[in-house]
Amino acid sequence: RLLRRGVGGRGGSRVLAFSPPRSFKLNAKHQHTLLERHEEVSPAASTTTRLYSTKPKVASRSLQGALDEALDEGRPSFPGWTKQQLNELTDWAVSDEANRAIIREYEPDALWLWTKWQGTVLKLVVIPVLLAGSASVLLDVAVHNLSASSWSVLSIPPADDPIIQQLQGINKLWGYMLTLCTFLLTFFTAEAYKHWRAVYFTTRAIQGRINDICLLVTVGAEREDCDASKMLAFDSNTSGYSSRGEVVVDKVTRMVKLSHTFFWAATPTGTNGVVDASQENLDADDIEERAIGPLLLSPQGLQELVNTNEITKEERESLLNCGLGPTQYCYVLLQWVGLHVMHGLQSGALRGGNGLEENILRQITQLRAEYFTVGDQTSGRMPLAYMQLLQVLTDSLVILSPLAIYPELGSLSVPATMLLCYFFKGQLELSKSFLDPFGNESITRGQNLRVDVLVSELNFGANSRWRQAGAALPFNEFEY
Repeated sequence: RLLRRGVGGRGGSRVLAFSPPRSFKLNAKHQHTLLERHEEVSPAASTTTRLYSTKPKVASRSLQGALDEALDEGRPSFPGWTKQQLNELTDWAVSDEANRAIIREYEPDALWLWTKWQGTVLKLVVIPVLLAGSASVLLDVAVHNLSASSWSVLSIPPADDPIIQQLQGINKLWGYMLTLCTFLLTFFTAEAYKHWRAVYFTTRAIQGRINDICLLVTVGAEREDCDASKMLAFDSNTSGYSSRGEVVVDKVTRMVKLSHTFFWAATPTGTNGVVDASQENLDADDIEERAIGPLLLSPQGLQELVNTNEITKEERESLLNCGLGPTQYCYVLLQWVGLHVMHGLQSGALRGGNGLEENILRQITQLRAEYFTVGDQTSGRMPLAYMQLLQVLTDSLVILSPLAIYPELGSLSVPATMLLCYFFKGQLELSKSFLDPFGNESITRGQNLRVDVLVSELNFGANSRWRQAGAALPFNEFEY
């Protein structure tokens, strides 16, 4: 299994391909294939070092470096994936019908909200809340047993009791921390939600730019009278795409759609309809192990797309031999879209002149910028020092809560401590979930964007909506 690593950057993002995990070991078949590639690239190394007699075996550091470099290119030669997994990912790539909402939805009814568990803050902090309540109970029992004074369970402890007087000092410190934590957490949650919204609208902007490209191409495609093959679907008094216009429309819409699919396959996501399909409580390592990209963008995965007529055999070979890793295939396809548009304008298959050309190319460059923005947003979401400060401050506030509020509430500090833990720890965990919009750290937080919905929505728009909308036009519409 090969995991993805990437470094984003708007002005020239360098995305590393799939790097092998720490426990990765080459079997004989891997070594033999990669050694052949090394011999093709570096004949000198292959003549000075013979690696195998009856079975391949690595025998030099230089050659091991070549093997590692070949692995970093991101082409798993013989991955141990099953046909069923390939079929599942192919269905994911070509689906044009979403089976769920883009985010977890809610109903405004108060009773409905009170009774929810999945995707709520309560589920995230239920264990800390119970621990805080248990600590408060133990404190109450200890103070009652150790204090020289006595008071009823629901009474306020006497202020002149020595133990209560000592706890009053903690209460003052806790009060300062409460003010600071309230301010910082409120500001932090607002900033985290801004990040979540920015990522969400970036994903929608990506869809918008692709829809714009498809609309412009279908509007500018050369038209002619519908031929006999189209008479069954449309009235005879209609015009549709010409033969070469239809070819350009098909190529551009198909390639820009696949560029979108490949982009999300190469982007680390936990809530993509495949990783989170089982509804298991997966950690970050499990999410990486089930990543889509290493399989869908492998030679075997591309072959499945050839079998489903999503790409041609020639396009598959061009992608594999372009010299770029699988994480860059979406940009290769985007480049091809621009080249097909330019050729269509030169040949007359697309009509509209310089205005259409400039507009389509602008949409392509904006789409490229939105692609890069996703990586920029996820890599620069929040500095470590700020996160650590908030974590320590919130945890300290919650830990001191039973001691701080006991002098004023007595045994009632037990439910009060649990409420304080719920609100403060819950707000912190909610903010963390906003900073993880694709569920790469946890798919159970509930605030994740569902990538499979983005893919299926765009597949319908690029593959059906605009092509069919421009496929036929009544003749008399142009009689003016």
